[in-house]
Amino acid sequence: MSKPSVSLVKSGRFHCKGSKIVSEPDPYPGPNEEVLEAQVRVCTGPHQSRPLGKKEGDPDPKRILELILASLKGALPGTAQVSPAQMGAFFAAMSIRRTFGTQTGWSAAELEAFDRYGAALSKMPEDLRFLLGMAPDFVGCGTGEARVVAALRSVLPGGHLSYEEVRAVLGAMLAGQVRPALMAAFLIGQRMNIENEEEARAHLDAVRYPQQVLRVQADSLLHFGQPFDGAARYFRPTLFVAAVRAALGRATVLHGVDEMPPKRGVTEEGVLAALGARVDLPLATAARCIEDPTIGFAYVSQREYAPGAYALRHLRTHIAKRPPWATTEKAQRLFVGAAWNGMVTGFYHAGYEDKLLGLMRNRGLDAGLVIKGEEGSSHYGLRLGKPSDARRRAINYVQGFRRVGSRLEPVAGDVDPAEYGFCYEQSPRPAEVSARAFAAMGLAALKGAQGHVYDRIALNVGLTDYYLGLSASAEEGLAAAREAMDSGRALAHLERYIKRSGD
Repeated sequence: MSKPSVSLVKSGRFHCKGSKIVSEPDPYPGPNEEVLEAQVRVCTGPHQSRPLGKKEGDPDPKRILELILASLKGALPGTAQVSPAQMGAFFAAMSIRRTFGTQTGWSAAELEAFDRYGAALSKMPEDLRFLLGMAPDFVGCGTGEARVVAALRSVLPGGHLSYEEVRAVLGAMLAGQVRPALMAAFLIGQRMNIENEEEARAHLDAVRYPQQVLRVQADSLLHFGQPFDGAARYFRPTLFVAAVRAALGRATVLHGVDEMPPKRGVTEEGVLAALGARVDLPLATAARCIEDPTIGFAYVSQREYAPGAYALRHLRTHIAKRPPWATTEKAQRLFVGAAWNGMVTGFYHAGYEDKLLGLMRNRGLDAGLVIKGEEGSSHYGLRLGKPSDARRRAINYVQGFRRVGSRLEPVAGDVDPAEYGFCYEQSPRPAEVSARAFAAMGLAALKGAQGHVYDRIALNVGLTDYYLGLSASAEEGLAAAREAMDSGRALAHLERYIKRSGD
């Protein structure tokens, strides 16, 4: 394949130089809020997509195209520009929606808008025209983009890819070889087509290879995988659950980021920083904290174990909807223990529990749980609402497996806190949602202060370890969790971690 000249391939503020994509300063202008609103409607699956211009109050597709064309001409200020990533996600979504049914496919207003501006759209940069089927001979810039373009030829008509194809595409993206428009198109396309288990496994492995897992000297080791975009409504007890489990001799790994769109909520990294802990521990240092029986847990930032993936976090703002990584990154495995290994993650949308459990089984874990927790986390709320049925999973639904002898035993059902003495009319929300407030509330609970935070920590330690098969009964698990807090042992483990992280 010949290398395109610099002037042949241009898109926004990114250009091709030989086989390398070069970004100018401020690579993600905007995003334009009006176009983001349209993306939220159309960049979703075959049953959830909402056409533009179908009824009064909907975004006007003509207006959206006008904003895109004005941005390409440089006629909008930086904060109002439609970024190349937005354009890529929007045009990919429109192409994929050609395969959708009458309720979620193109509306009459969308057909009219694209017909009206067809001539102007045909003069867009070649990568954008390719996404609309207007540049059939487009090959991309260099080997990396060529892989993405070849994959998009299957994705845009609604098709799926092999594990190897997805790995190759994501490898090129993580290496910085692909322009934002094409990256956004691929990520949103995979999510709209509802990635299958093979594709999901590729998204997981592309970030960190299974062979990179580090061995630690800990008899049991549990990975907690929470949504990277944090909590915006409910107290998230993960860090304090880890401290309690450590006091019980059960090592725990936490991982995540400082902040992630779209929610940009409170994360474990934020809470640890508020407590004065170091949040950029190298993997080797984290391993020593896990192995130390007086500490027994560690947090690792994605900046440390996957800097390439972390560098793409801003792209998520511009594609509006969560990419497949929002699912698979929760199932990342960083370490392997000596005797027993487990994982707990959260989910919200039905169907993803099976994908997550498939990833866990593929890793050969001894136990794995997916919980429909509050805000998509793996944490049980303090109240069970309407119970689950065959079509709907309630908050507090848990599903998974645990090893019993030589076989894996299935787990499934709702957790009703009232059965264990937690009688709340509503699951309480904290008065302040911030890393500093969460740090203070969690510390108070580890010092024995009674209340909904204390109860939330005890419930999540006791019931999670019971379903993992680590406690003989839920009551035993709850009693052990309470004793670890009331005695001050859990607090001591947290304080030692904070001190050690700064040494």
